[in-house]
Amino acid sequence: MIEPAQFLHNMSAPPKTVVKYSGLARAATTAGPGRSGDCGARFDHDVVFGSFVAFRLAKELRRRGPATILKRLGIDSGSAPEKTLIDLIEQRAKELQLPDACVVVPTKHDHSCPWSDPISALAVITKSSGSVWLRSKAPRLSAINKRSVVSLLVPPDFAARIEELSI
Repeated sequence: MIEPAQFLHNMSAPPKTVVKYSGLARAATTAGPGRSGDCGARFDHDVVFGSFVAFRLAKELRRRGPATILKRLGIDSGSAPEKTLIDLIEQRAKELQLPDACVVVPTKHDHSCPWSDPISALAVITKSSGSVWLRSKAPRLSAINKRSVVSLLVPPDFAARIEELSI
């Protein structure tokens, strides 16, 4: 006889723990009712604590597979292009002068792009969800097919270092 898993009893129940961050609440306005307590928040980019930084993937690298991306970057992929690309992304993510986590925000054309190299863009795009970038997250190469730009809200201390790098 096979014993049922202990977690099966809770498979369809909603989570009981709710984590909320209200650090940006003053900068948000509501646009009407939403789901799960989300009131369609929109952020006024003029009163946010930090700076917006965009990571844009060049047109010739969008919606491409690992082998094609590496070829267009002039990097030999060997017999394992996916592993090679993931290794490059992980290395670049460690080097980026960003906090270990950043809030993902809607992108605007005027967001600065201090790191214009493709591996930096890939590191942020593949390690971002719809709401957060995490340095420690495993890269999802499938994200390249869905988005070509990600903007992050970077805290002031990190933003000052980014400005120093740009000078």
